[in-house]
Amino acid sequence: MVNNLNYLKISKGMTIAAIEALKSNPFPNPKVGAALFDKNMNLKNKSYHVQKGLDHAEVALIKQTQLEDSDYLYITLEPCYHDDTSPSCAKELINTNIKNVIIGDVDVDSRTFGKSIKLLKNNGINITVETGVNDLLNPYYKNISKSNPLTYIGKIGISGNNYIYDSESKNKYITNDISLDISHILRATVDAILVGKNTFIIDNPILNIRNAELKETTNSPLKFVWWGSKVPNEINKNDKLNQYTFIESNSLQELEDILIKNNCRSVLVEGGKYVHELLFANNKYLKFYEFRSQNIVNKGLSMNYLSQNVFNKEYKEENKFLLKDNDLVIYTRK
Repeated sequence: MVNNLNYLKISKGMTIAAIEALKSNPFPNPKVGAALFDKNMNLKNKSYHVQKGLDHAEVALIKQTQLEDSDYLYITLEPCYHDDTSPSCAKELINTNIKNVIIGDVDVDSRTFGKSIKLLKNNGINITVETGVNDLLNPYYKNISKSNPLTYIGKIGISGNNYIYDSESKNKYITNDISLDISHILRATVDAILVGKNTFIIDNPILNIRNAELKETTNSPLKFVWWGSKVPNEINKNDKLNQYTFIESNSLQELEDILIKNNCRSVLVEGGKYVHELLFANNKYLKFYEFRSQNIVNKGLSMNYLSQNVFNKEYKEENKFLLKDNDLVIYTRK
């Protein structure tokens, strides 16, 4: 299995569970995956929560596989404690032989929120928490509320001298294949992908998930193009473009109203320059992924670099990862 999440320092077992989680969007529930390994870290089985009303990832795995006391179970989120809407995954696990469980994050749902960890520990199960995994897979999860119903995640590919488009190259990608693959994984974590008018015209983006491990995914984020003015008839009448929703209003509030009306909790913004600058100016990003190439671009479109001023004032560097000849810097709002 080739999984570039290992560049983000996610363990082997958790990367497999994480990719499982992204195979479906069980709205309104969070994406959750599980992977079971034997004592030699050979994969025994894996599972994910397909949709609301069906088995959670842990229960699906228990039904399919014999869990031994020497096994290691990786779960991307603390197992649910409550059993008001589904069987309690934590209570199901203590009825198996499992003794080693690695959890992606503590579940902030008040019905669970550490209760499952305590229950599992009290029943002789070793618990390890690999933090940040659910934050990656469900970026809205800690952020959602009536006053803050939308979570914006920003993403940009940029050259060493701050260009986001190279007009002298036939290759529209400034960054390398690893950065591109992780970008596609990020698409699978959100409910919608948003680009601006110029990005749509210049890049002709497909905005789908092109990751080798997610070929069979039913997870398909909505595609929005913020046109900001009247959309030409040749676009409106083009059946090949009916998978995109074109937003004519230039109002940020109207954009948000449309996203929320379409059940979007999280949106990945992939540009362009105007859209990023507007969302920075309104302090909308919870998190921002900057994929930076070492290459120098001589002619094209420069971001120049509003982000440095904004990041210094409003954001902090959460992590930095080396993706061969690219750097990924992840910023979070202070």
